[in-house]
Amino acid sequence: MNMLLVLCLLIGAGVRCTGRYPQQLVPSVNWWLITIALPCVILTLIPHTRFDSTGLFPVLSMWVVFLGALVIALLAWRFAGWSREVCGVLVLVAGIGNTSFMGFPVISGYYGADGLKIAVIADQLGSFIILSTAGVVTMALCSGSGISLRSVATRIATFPPFIALIVSLALKPFGGLPEILQTPLATIGATMTPLALFSTGLQIRLRPPRLLLGPLITGTCWKLIAAPAVVWWLSAGFSSLSHEVVSVSLLQAGMAPMIAAAMMAQRAGLRPELANALQSYGILFSFITLAAWHSIL
Repeated sequence: MNMLLVLCLLIGAGVRCTGRYPQQLVPSVNWWLITIALPCVILTLIPHTRFDSTGLFPVLSMWVVFLGALVIALLAWRFAGWSREVCGVLVLVAGIGNTSFMGFPVISGYYGADGLKIAVIADQLGSFIILSTAGVVTMALCSGSGISLRSVATRIATFPPFIALIVSLALKPFGGLPEILQTPLATIGATMTPLALFSTGLQIRLRPPRLLLGPLITGTCWKLIAAPAVVWWLSAGFSSLSHEVVSVSLLQAGMAPMIAAAMMAQRAGLRPELANALQSYGILFSFITLAAWHSIL
């Protein structure tokens, strides 16, 4: 794996251990990533990305991960007696991967710009849509709060990366941005790799809840091992898929849990300690499992 990824993650974890950083550092870095860097990545890549039937598989893969976590949670609720809050965390955190902050740097390191284009499709048309629709519904149902179609639609329509995606699709017939904008925006987008991993390192917390080891192990194993295995198995039914599409889809399926999904679960009061533990252990173990999956592929 690209040493830059490991170094940025370790630097973030090291800074967190010292405790000597501004209180708003993580929210500020994440704001830059979501509002500035990620839209720049989308604006510079999507207009040059070719969409065909094979582009559906990365999106399908993200839904497989989410629906698989949902099935596991329902079975655990029915037969193991897990609470609604625990099941909600399992669906949100083990069902939605960190396909942008971690996925983009990892995929870029393994497969370059061509692989990154596929990763962006999986993230924007897969993970993000799932988080903003099914994820919001899951959070509301498991926390007991109400939801409305208007609030879900507003959340999607005002999300900066989604706006960038719409603009990118509109620019596609014209060949993308003019060169005078393409180069500087690509440079800004390049900040995503180091800052995303630095931010991820800052948020690692290893405090496993003793009474929730079952859900923790179940969620981690599904997200990092079983989910990508299912995606790999499903790819056998799509003979037209290229090796690169299958590989990127599988690795995106096996990414660590999405930070935003874990934060959503925590804010909704869905066992915050479990959400944090799933996210943190998922991040750490994903470096091992992703490398293993890549070597297998």
